[in-house]
Amino acid sequence: IMIVYRKSVELVRGVHEHVEPYLRRKDRELAEQLHRAVRSVVLNIAEGRSQRGRRKGNHFAIALGSGREVHACLELAAVLGFIEPKRLRRWLALSDEVQAMLFVLAR
Repeated sequence: IMIVYRKSVELVRGVHEHVEPYLRRKDRELAEQLHRAVRSVVLNIAEGRSQRGRRKGNHFAIALGSGREVHACLELAAVLGFIEPKRLRRWLALSDEVQAMLFVLAR
């Protein structure tokens, strides 16, 4: 669990430093959605760590949903031409990695 937590924190840092400032200039609403979703991943992992049974899985499932939202926001930023796809490659890959781990934890 600590690995996915650390990777999700790294994703927050990367999105905050390398994506949000550029996206905010082009689409403030999408930047805000990304802002909320990427933080939700970390916060739900943290909350899930202290739970047991079904409640634990529910928090990881919520984090997974937020992770998918992060990925969609990043893809939209690229498709709409707001940010160059190569700038997003690292963060999309990290997002995939976090989602894969959360998928297992949510089961």
